[in-house]
Parts: sequence; C-alpha cells; structure tokens
Amino acid sequence: MNDASSLNAPAVRHPWAAVIAVGLATFSVVTTEMLPVGLLTPIATALDSSPGTAALMISVPALLAAVLAPVVVLGAGRVDRRHILCALLGLLALANVACALAPDMAWMLAARALVGFCMGGIWAIAGGLAARLVPAASIGLATSLIFGGVAAASVLGVPLGALIGG
Repeated sequence: MNDASSLNAPAVRHPWAAVIAVGLATFSVVTTEMLPVGLLTPIATALDSSPGTAALMISVPALLAAVLAPVVVLGAGRVDRRHILCALLGLLALANVACALAPDMAWMLAARALVGFCMGGIWAIAGGLAARLVPAASIGLATSLIFGGVAAASVLGVPLGALIGG
C-alpha cells in the first residue's frame, strides 16, 4: 500500500519521476542560494558595491529562509504540496530573472529576499515529500535522491554557474 493513500494525499501516477523532480528542485535551490559566492566580486563590481555589501546576497536569503520556512508550511494548510512546490519553483525562476536584471544592489537584495522566501518554502516542503510519493519501503531511497540535489548542486551547479557567470 502506498503511504500517499494513508495520508489522504492524491495518488502519484509516476512516483519516481516525482522524486527526481523534487531532487531537481533541491538542486535548483542550492545552486541559486550559493551561486553568488562564486560571483561575489564581479557582481559587486557590476553593481558598484563593496564586496562586503554584496555578501548580503548570501546572508539575506539564508536568514529569510530560516524565518519563513515554518510560515510557508503553516500557511499551506491542506493545499497539495506539489502545487505549492511548483508555485515556489516558478517564483524562484522569476526571482533569478530579477537578480540577473538587477540595476543596483537594492534591487538585487530585494530579488534575493524573494529567493529566501522560495528557499525556505521549498526546503520545508521537499523534506517531507518522499513519504507522500513512494511506498514505505522506498522512503529512504527517495529521501536520499531528493537531498542528492544538494550534493549535485555543490559539485556541478555552483561551479558551472560560476564558470558561465565569469
């Protein structure tokens, strides 16, 4: 019996595709979160800012993610987590476009604040999705695949993003 049915969640037609999709979501979040580290000096120069001020691109979203993660979960109520995850990923894409188009550091930090909201929500939701997607016997593997996006982003996403950004 699938755990999803025991949680009154809708049945998942392709559970492993869903697990891979959530793993790609964690990959996207970590890449977006950490990419400014590799591009800090060029971004600071482009936005006529000091490296210290530009470093706020890392701390602002991290702090907001920590504060807003429980808010997103509480605000979600009984809404299907898959829909919330898709909405947050769409919003993350818009935040990334806003970062790319930022004319100054204030705009960049506002866009990165939106990134923080998305990060907190995605992390809060992604961690618990494995139990809703796959049978109980596969939860461990599904969870490792979901959080494998973190390692993949650290090894591939951030370095490739910094290379492209450079």
